[in-house]
Formats: sequence, structure tokens, C-alpha cells
Amino acid sequence: MIRLFHLLVIFLLAVVSFQCQSNASVSVEQTEKTFFDLRAFFEEEIARLEEENPKVKKEIEINGKKEQKTQEEVDFQKELAIFIRSDINKPAWTEKYGVDSILSANNLVRVDYVALDSTLKTRLLSIEFENAAVQKVSITNKTDSPLIQSKQQLTFEPKKGYEIANQQDLSLSNDSQLRILATFER
Repeated sequence: MIRLFHLLVIFLLAVVSFQCQSNASVSVEQTEKTFFDLRAFFEEEIARLEEENPKVKKEIEINGKKEQKTQEEVDFQKELAIFIRSDINKPAWTEKYGVDSILSANNLVRVDYVALDSTLKTRLLSIEFENAAVQKVSITNKTDSPLIQSKQQLTFEPKKGYEIANQQDLSLSNDSQLRILATFER
């Protein structure tokens, strides 16, 4: 039953990708991947952003201390690498994520990939669509060890910007919180 559901989701994503011509759409290569091709999506976004070259207004908060700055030149490859590192398309993980999708009027609206194995770093990958184009990518990463517990929430919206929130609970030191809110300015 789960395999049938996976095939249905892959088929729907393939149909959606053929309908959309936007760079921010689902990759045509989706049928070759088990899950949403996060790496290809962000590579396309990086290329688009490098071409458009928007200014990036950042609000940075570290342990309650806030700072704002605007960057004229941004290395989007470096800035968005944290999202690419959350890609879940690894052959060993094929059966390690549950898939849930929402359809509205036969259009894919949202796909959630939920980790079935608590040892996986990426616990949730959620992609929201509008008119077959990716509108939002949300990722929850979590790592646990005897010395540190870390939770990371990543959000990317192609036309707006991105947010990175990281909380680390350290057993031998003070806890740490980081939040970066980056807004694209045209």
C-alpha cells in the first residue's frame, strides 16, 4: 500500500513538473528520484538568484541580540548550502520516510516527507505548491547526542527569502539560539 502511495505521489509530481515552465517548479528529473529533488530545486534557485542579483536584507539574532544589515553581493551557493544538505534522496533512505500529500481540484498543494527513523537528521521536509510552482520549502532537522541536542528549522520562499532558526542545547555549556531572516529586495 505504501509503495503504491509512493508511486502515486511520484506520478503526480511528474505531471506537475511537465505542466510548469517556471524555474521555481518541480524538476522534470523528479521521476528518477524517490522524493522531491531538493538539490536540483535549490541549484535552479541559486542560478536564478545569481542572475537576478537581489539585495538581501538580513535580521540576525544570536542569543537575544539582534542586528540588521543589507548585503549587495551575496554568494547564494554558500547561503543556501544548508538547505541542500537536507536533501533526503539517498538510496538507503527510500523506506525511511513516510509521504503525505494534499491535492485540491486534482492539483498538488503540499507534500510532506516525515522521517520514520528517529536517527535521521532531516525529520520533516515539506513543499508547498501553487499552480504547480514551489511556493515554500520547510525543513526540520534534529540531531541528538549525549553532549548536544540541536534543532534547526529552515524555510525558503522563492520570491520572498529564507529563514534559518537553530537552537542548540548543550549539556556542558550555555544553550545557543540563532535566527537569520533574509528578505530578497528587488
